[in-house]
Parts: sequence; C-alpha cells; structure tokens
Amino acid sequence: MPTPDELRADLAAARADFADAVRAAAAVWERRPDSAEGEAAWSPRQAAEHCVAADVAYASAVCIACGYPGLDRLQASYATAADALLGLEQASAIADGRLKYVTEKDLEMRNQRGFTVAAMIRANADHFRDHARQIRAVVDSA
Repeated sequence: MPTPDELRADLAAARADFADAVRAAAAVWERRPDSAEGEAAWSPRQAAEHCVAADVAYASAVCIACGYPGLDRLQASYATAADALLGLEQASAIADGRLKYVTEKDLEMRNQRGFTVAAMIRANADHFRDHARQIRAVVDSA
C-alpha cells in the first residue's frame, strides 16, 4: 500500500495535470463536446467547477472517516480558466490543510460506504486525471 506521503504526492501530480489541461482550455472554456452525454458532455468550465469542488469533498470524506468534522462544501463558478486555476489553488490548500495529517494508521479507516482513506485519496487523484482527459479531448477537437 502506498504511504500517506506517496498518496499526497500522487494527488499533487494529478492536480498539476488537471491544471495543465485547464490552462490549455482557455480558448474553448465554454465549448461542449459534440455527441456526448452526461459528464462527457460537460464544457471545460463545467468539469473544472465540478473537480475543484470535489477536491474539498474528498478531503471532507477523509476527515469524517478519520473521526473529525468534515469541511464546508465548496461551490464556485469560474468564468475563465484563470479563475478556475485560482479556485483550484484555493481548494487544494483547503484539502491539503487536512490531508497533511493523514497517517499510516488512518489509511485503513473506512467511511460509511466502506471505502478506505487510501482509496478515497487515490480516487480523488483518478478523478482529476479523468477530467483532465475530458478537458483535453475538448481542446483537441477544437
């Protein structure tokens, strides 16, 4: 199993990948893909608003699984890619302010749905990467 530091580093790398995708999408910020449905039909803006809020939600779920109070839900609107990058920076600081305390022992703690803390941190990183790919697909189709 990865250590807490390895999981945090992977999450940071996933956020950086996502930020690169957001930067690349500035010129197509509101563009939606053709012939897609559900989340796959989201514009880069919608994907960014969703992912930034989810970063805090994942950290909140980790807190709760470890027996601590969760974080306030984050909802924001980003009119530009630059706004989203600032929001990502702020959300990451909030999330990392809690995730920095995760220990080896905490990694096996489970939430009400049975997911371990390690799995939740990994899922957050995967979530960023999935939406980075989605955003890049919109950029590539422009």
